[in-house]
Amino acid sequence: MNENNHQFCLDFPLERTHCGIVMGNGNFGAMVWGNERLHITVNRADFWDHRGGELIVPGTAYKDLVEVSQTRGSGEALAKAIPRYTFPDNVFKPQRLPVGRFEFSFAAGIRPVSAGLEYNSGTVTVKLSNGSWIELDLGLNEPVLLLRDDAGAIAGVEIKPAWDFPQSREWLEKYAFVSPERFSLTGSSGWVQSCPADPSLACVCLKRENGYVIALELGEDNALALWGAGRILAEFDENKMLDRNHTWWSNYWADTPEITLPDEWFNRFFKYALYKFAAATHPDGYACGLQGPWIEEYQQAPWCGDYHFNVNVQQIYSLAFATGKLEHLLPLFDMIESEPFQAALKHNAMVMFGLDEALWFTHAVDDRGRQCGWLIPGSVLDPACGAWTAQLYWQYYQYSGDREFLKKRAMPFICGIMRGYEAMLEEYNGRLSIPLAISAEYGCSNPEAGEGGRDPSYQLACIHMLADILIEACEILGIKPKPVWLEIKQRVPEYTLTGEPGNEHIAIWEGQDLDICHRHHSHLACIYPFNTLKNISPEQQHIIDNSIDHWILKGMGQWSEWCYPWAAIIQARLGFKDAPVMLLNIWKGIFINEGWATVYLPKFRGLSAHRRSDMLKPKETSEIMQLDGTMAGATAIIEMLVHERQGVVHLFPGVPDKWPDISFKNIRLPGAFLISAERKNGRITSLSIKSLKSGIMKLKTTDNAPVVQLQFSPGEEKDLLAKACRNKTAPKQKLSVLLPV
Repeated sequence: MNENNHQFCLDFPLERTHCGIVMGNGNFGAMVWGNERLHITVNRADFWDHRGGELIVPGTAYKDLVEVSQTRGSGEALAKAIPRYTFPDNVFKPQRLPVGRFEFSFAAGIRPVSAGLEYNSGTVTVKLSNGSWIELDLGLNEPVLLLRDDAGAIAGVEIKPAWDFPQSREWLEKYAFVSPERFSLTGSSGWVQSCPADPSLACVCLKRENGYVIALELGEDNALALWGAGRILAEFDENKMLDRNHTWWSNYWADTPEITLPDEWFNRFFKYALYKFAAATHPDGYACGLQGPWIEEYQQAPWCGDYHFNVNVQQIYSLAFATGKLEHLLPLFDMIESEPFQAALKHNAMVMFGLDEALWFTHAVDDRGRQCGWLIPGSVLDPACGAWTAQLYWQYYQYSGDREFLKKRAMPFICGIMRGYEAMLEEYNGRLSIPLAISAEYGCSNPEAGEGGRDPSYQLACIHMLADILIEACEILGIKPKPVWLEIKQRVPEYTLTGEPGNEHIAIWEGQDLDICHRHHSHLACIYPFNTLKNISPEQQHIIDNSIDHWILKGMGQWSEWCYPWAAIIQARLGFKDAPVMLLNIWKGIFINEGWATVYLPKFRGLSAHRRSDMLKPKETSEIMQLDGTMAGATAIIEMLVHERQGVVHLFPGVPDKWPDISFKNIRLPGAFLISAERKNGRITSLSIKSLKSGIMKLKTTDNAPVVQLQFSPGEEKDLLAKACRNKTAPKQKLSVLLPV
């Protein structure tokens, strides 16, 4: 096999789990790593222990929580007012389960050296010390991993269920799991792990003439799981799978955005992030949680491998929009709209408000919508979890133009989320007010502040965002908006202020300033992600400037891996040219490991004190990979290049002057537009826009340029610098406006 045949995106050592290359189909995940042996750590995103899931306990009425917060005035009193369920000692809470790994050994002196990835096929190629290769392909429509060993380098395979690792076995035994059933037959080996109350999982490795095939399958019991895995292997067709994989990956890359930055590291990271996004969120897979389909075998899944809806899920899926990979959102929407998930959201709303038409999230849930992290004020009193998710539904429409989706799926969900906000509102000092809610994670970051308060700026931005969405959606669908949505726009403030006259800035909630370094930039959500500030006045701009300065002065020593990209996007949206890339460079140095995975704990002490006590533990047992930072980082790069805010598209808004030569292709924008542009020596030399539907785009090419309004018909493409537009069915036309170049 010739090394030149492999188009590698990566080439690095495979020393430990998160330094290897990942493979995935949205459900079956594999991590390829190893030093003396080739280790394949496997998992499935739908392999759960669902016991211990919590819904808001009956009797936890919102009005009662408001009364407690206003009369007793302490976060401790509020926390005690939220009851929890009691479970048996052998039940913890819902969690993704570790599965195990397969270890492939070689003849003496042969070991894995490095790995590479062929983007157009998804093939991972592992180079061995003797110059031979192992090729791996993961089926995109079937739970099968193929290892091709044409040189016959593999000497044997050893199975390592999660049970074999002390840390995993300790907690599995504690929570009523039993040892897996193992088997070793001629040509095949594996195990089946049963669960106390959930389906079993079979893991089977089959020897073939030129390699191995691994299958993972769920079944109602051990026998059915094993039968299912056997059936998959019996029906497996290598050529068909490889052909399907190549076709899918080729199509995926054909219309995926391309960027060319002066910094080659960012170019390579961006493309690998797009690969990981596809592997984690494949449209035929499962909804993507914190770690996607990749969970280590030797420990509990961090944060149960759950769905954190207070920032993390949204950051992961933010990459779907600018890349145009909207179909990758559908597994998430399908999960949310499933019967168990909807039942959980409706139950919570009924308990809190006595409403059967509202939907109410708690912040960290399993795939059935049940809380994984205990019922506390931070999980019960954060309606922004639902609102930020509702924005994903709206953005799906914005970027696709799919009116049927808007009518049948988006509107019912968004209305259900808004109904909870409506129920919270009360008259207060001549306006409408939210008497009690949290600003995400501030209570746990600053215990002296209490758990929540009146009119958190985060929640005010959310309710305005929802009102904007619903009013615009009604206009699109030709229906009348509810009067309360119009009233919200008139009578609910856009944010809460604090500070002396002349230094007024955005507060956390009424009477609570940003007093500490806080990693969740929720009080600035009106800037991003919710973009709720329209027609900003000079007075408002002064408040924004003060708020940003105050935020910067509080520092970033407690930020984790997903905080930096969010901050970079906020700065790009404010037109900062140098700060976004500086932040991303710091982020790269602290939170991205040798395998280009974003890790939760800082790599060293000195710039970040986040989780200091865990920082110096061995990486083998403490390195936590999360996908939110990876996908948010790729999104931040796009936001630096182009984005829409206040209805206007801004070109190169966060690109420093030290990057004079830069280009991008096929970035999607709201309204289903595709934009491509190039800048050389600091001047725009190419700019084209294509409309996939039809509509009007407002465009600003430089800070000093006027806003240009462009009208498009379906399929029309305009080459703005050539002053002509192209349409396959229409002759070229002159543009009426010349853009500054």
